[in-house]
Amino acid sequence: MAKTQNKPFKDWLYEEVGQAFGLKRKYQHPLFDMFQELPLEATEMEQQTLIGLQELAFKYVDTWNEDEYKFMFISRLIGLANFVSEYYKVFTQRAMSIEYDNGTKTTEGLVEFMLAKGLQTPQKPHFFLHEYKPEKRRDNDPLGQLLIAMIGSQIKNQDEKPIYGIYVNGRYWHFVVLEGAEYAVSNSYNVSDSAIFRLFAILVYFRNLMEEMYKNMG
Repeated sequence: MAKTQNKPFKDWLYEEVGQAFGLKRKYQHPLFDMFQELPLEATEMEQQTLIGLQELAFKYVDTWNEDEYKFMFISRLIGLANFVSEYYKVFTQRAMSIEYDNGTKTTEGLVEFMLAKGLQTPQKPHFFLHEYKPEKRRDNDPLGQLLIAMIGSQIKNQDEKPIYGIYVNGRYWHFVVLEGAEYAVSNSYNVSDSAIFRLFAILVYFRNLMEEMYKNMG
């Protein structure tokens, strides 16, 4: 049977992803509770950088387009969390395609940020970030776009490890975890107030979690 091209990643709504792939949304997750217990440890330099980023977001987050937000803020915060490892690599703007419905349909798109094994080609991605700048026209769904990439990774990885992600909606950052056919979304973290310190602690937690996961993959 010939494959039919479905909508690209950017057009998926989270409800459609759930229906197409049999996902159920959970409204609590122990990981999100644990986030609140993480120690807010940061060096003096990291603290000063976070304060500067918080002030920058407070003044300008409503004025940035997506590229400006990525350049002026997101890349600096991710860089401060230091996702650098001999066991995984950061990949950005990488193409991904998925076959589903018994191989009769395909969907594809660019993944904006992921952590994966490999040097030139991402392998076994388990952590994603989707950047999104809300405009007056709210005609796309950042959670839907993140979920379809996470589902694609789950299908391709063929393992039982969770897939983690972040979607960014203006000043609000949300964490997502996908385990089997269930996913959960955290409450938001506002980068223009003191929640940025909690957000940084969570990013460092994921940096260490990914380090251990990929190290054990061999």
